[in-house]
Amino acid sequence: MKNIGKKVEWVDIERPTKKDISYLKERFKLHDVILREIEEPSARAHVERYDDYLYMTCYFPIYDGTEQTSRRAEIDFVIMKKAVVTVRYERLDVLNDFKSVEFKDSLSLVYSLLGALAQFEERQLRHIGEKVEEIGNELFKNKEREVLKKLSHLKRDISEYRIIVRYGEAILHSLMQHGIVFWGEESRIYLNDVLGDQTKIIRQIEDYREAISDFEDTNNQIMNSKTTEVMKTFTTLSFLTFPFMLFAALFSMNVKSTPLVDYPHAFWIILAIMASGMSVLVLYFRRKDWL
Repeated sequence: MKNIGKKVEWVDIERPTKKDISYLKERFKLHDVILREIEEPSARAHVERYDDYLYMTCYFPIYDGTEQTSRRAEIDFVIMKKAVVTVRYERLDVLNDFKSVEFKDSLSLVYSLLGALAQFEERQLRHIGEKVEEIGNELFKNKEREVLKKLSHLKRDISEYRIIVRYGEAILHSLMQHGIVFWGEESRIYLNDVLGDQTKIIRQIEDYREAISDFEDTNNQIMNSKTTEVMKTFTTLSFLTFPFMLFAALFSMNVKSTPLVDYPHAFWIILAIMASGMSVLVLYFRRKDWL
């Protein structure tokens, strides 16, 4: 736990213990319901307004390299007029590296914290942008199977990220409604600016989502085109060879009336007939642009 600030106090708690909960109860006289909420991660994000403070639970996306997808990290805020408490349940460098200065009120501190978290979300979005660009560069390079696998992982990552940030937008809307009552009308411009940053991130992830959808369609079309060409080749080969296999089978029948079998060089004559017939069919197929 770290406690920073004189004009506005900022208490930041990582992985809260019983001792931390007791401190918050003693120091800020928080409601027992709130204390129970911040003992462990919450099941849902929400904003609640009490007489002397706001309580907010919100989520932010973090990329998990092992699972190759984004997952949510929770931060709880208890916002008073002259103090802000943040509670998190894992290490978050964005808060550890936050440059705390003397803020005139809790609105300024919350605005700066949410701005830093928005920048963190944008940094978490960079790996998606890099992968989108990588997949775009690999199209038309005979890597359809590899691209399909990368598309599947990236679509999952984008979906998880999108769910988290879109839920965050709803929470910031709720914070604006409660915040204007708590801080006054002058807070609207600050809260609206934070909401604008979140909207920009959502638009960016939507752009990536559309790009990936387009890339997937293109990759599928390439794979379908190649499959069609293979099927066309096999169909053509079957059509070319089947009649002459039947022709050869007829001459392999051991009957006395089979023509040509008693002629000298009958094998070569039959082979020449088959080759000539196949050549005629090949020329015909090429003229029809089937080959």
